[in-house]
Amino acid sequence: MNPRKKRLEERKLIKQSIWLGSVFTVWAIIIGIVVDSKAIIFDALFSMIGISLSGVSLFVNNFIRKPDDDNLPFGRSQFEPFAITVQTAVIIFLCLYSLTTSVIDLINGGKIVEMDLALPYLVFSIIGCFLLWFYFKTNATKLGSEYVRIESTEWQLDAFLSFGVLAGLSLAFFITKTEFEYLVPYIDPAMVVIISLVFLRIPAKTFKKNIRELLQFAPDDEVEDLMHTNVDEITLQYGFLESVVRVAKTGSSYTVEIDFLLPKSMSDMKVVELDMIRQVVYDRIKGNYTMWLTISFTTERRWIL
Repeated sequence: MNPRKKRLEERKLIKQSIWLGSVFTVWAIIIGIVVDSKAIIFDALFSMIGISLSGVSLFVNNFIRKPDDDNLPFGRSQFEPFAITVQTAVIIFLCLYSLTTSVIDLINGGKIVEMDLALPYLVFSIIGCFLLWFYFKTNATKLGSEYVRIESTEWQLDAFLSFGVLAGLSLAFFITKTEFEYLVPYIDPAMVVIISLVFLRIPAKTFKKNIRELLQFAPDDEVEDLMHTNVDEITLQYGFLESVVRVAKTGSSYTVEIDFLLPKSMSDMKVVELDMIRQVVYDRIKGNYTMWLTISFTTERRWIL
């Protein structure tokens, strides 16, 4: 799929996520207020933040396709991990905030939730969110899109959140009028505590990955392995003394610098010959990704260090 078609498909899917998320958010807010459930309100807040962050993704997706200019001479790919870092940071904050307030509720004696409306809402929410998670995950894999993958993650978290709340409220329903009825007020905030702790793992992992990209750590993936392997083979093929490959990944774009150390006997090679080698290198390492490639040749080792 060409980059333009991929961007258009990404934008279409993000817009779908925004509209569907808006419906779920309004529904969750109404139900959460009516039944006085912190877990359901947390669900609504999660959806609301997801909508806002999807809007940011939509803006960034459009922004990064603009051509380079004097202010951004090396492109705009860094805005992709930056936006995703902000998204995941907000999700982490929401989990920590909900965790804190629910612990306070537990300390203060918990709270009673009306289950007549909560249970039907949660059943429909679980089914809807799981279907949407599968839908966006499938499209994210097909497109190779980090933006759509984040959308699928948000629906995944929403689905598990609703499932966790349903499990908690169902437990409360079954222990009512038993010897364990005194535990009922604690179940709703306890479920939020458990879910918040479980949810922190996924956004924390994504946050770490994108922080590494912003700081230009080596990607340590199969693309980097491909580049090192092929450059080593070309170094041997042309009789070069040494080669150095530097790779950084920012969003969906790779920044690659390859330096070849030539023996003194090759110092009189013509530019056209070096360009032919550059073409060979490019043909060997190109793939279905954007690449900012610099290839240099020198007979002085100090220029490759």
